[in-house]
Amino acid sequence: MEPEAREEIFERARELSTRPAGWRQADALWLRVIEAYRQAVAGGRADRHDQRQLARALWRHGMVLAGMGRHERAKEAGHEAIVLFAEVHQAVKAEHPDPTQPRRDEALAELITAFVDSGESAFVAGSPGVRLQLLEKAIEIGLYTAGPAPGAGPRTRAAMATAYHNYANALLHRHQEQGAASDVQEAVLAGSRATELRLKALDPHQPITIWELANTYSIYAPALLMIGDVERARLVVDQGLQLTDLLGMAGLEIRQKLAGTAELMRGASGPDRGGSRWPWQRR
Repeated sequence: MEPEAREEIFERARELSTRPAGWRQADALWLRVIEAYRQAVAGGRADRHDQRQLARALWRHGMVLAGMGRHERAKEAGHEAIVLFAEVHQAVKAEHPDPTQPRRDEALAELITAFVDSGESAFVAGSPGVRLQLLEKAIEIGLYTAGPAPGAGPRTRAAMATAYHNYANALLHRHQEQGAASDVQEAVLAGSRATELRLKALDPHQPITIWELANTYSIYAPALLMIGDVERARLVVDQGLQLTDLLGMAGLEIRQKLAGTAELMRGASGPDRGGSRWPWQRR
């Protein structure tokens, strides 16, 4: 298949993947895309773009498969995507030692994102422990490679913000199931780090950045309440509600979660002891 044709069907599959009604078609089309890029990289004659496109195709196909409930196939696709993204990152690293250089920043961000999304797929498949392991690995790679996230490149910062947000959510879920107080403390720390990164990325002209920060507040606030930090929890809820006002209907679900935390705060006098039920969310 010619390069232009590969790119064309990749974009078609990507567009179909954005809505559940297109998943069945996307599933079949991703198989064609993946086979086309496998042929392109066969025999060691691939260029970096084709390698990256194969990794992206596997990653996106894995997300579609997870959405369709085909968890074993999603796991296989996600694992292969992670391996390929790691290879691409290593190759780019050899050319660009600075992790903030744009091409290196992009490669690192995609590797982190592949781990994060594979973790969420594992959770949907009923493996919360695997989810936590993959999220921990995503954070470890970011810190080891780029150092503290605020000093990383913009794409890596965005990927790390999502990793910290999802990690906080996963820890709160485990606390709900097992009641370990250490999980709540760690969730507060992860929520704080996600907040720091998403505040730095906040742009009034990009609604997605407003939504992401408000979404993190909806996780950070209940974590704060669970450790008895009611004043900070109240501040986070107030700030989150202000952001959802800007989002309109797009922020309705987040607003409901923040309102639920506000309701719990009215009767809070100390750390949660495991008796409350919290509105958990995925990324």
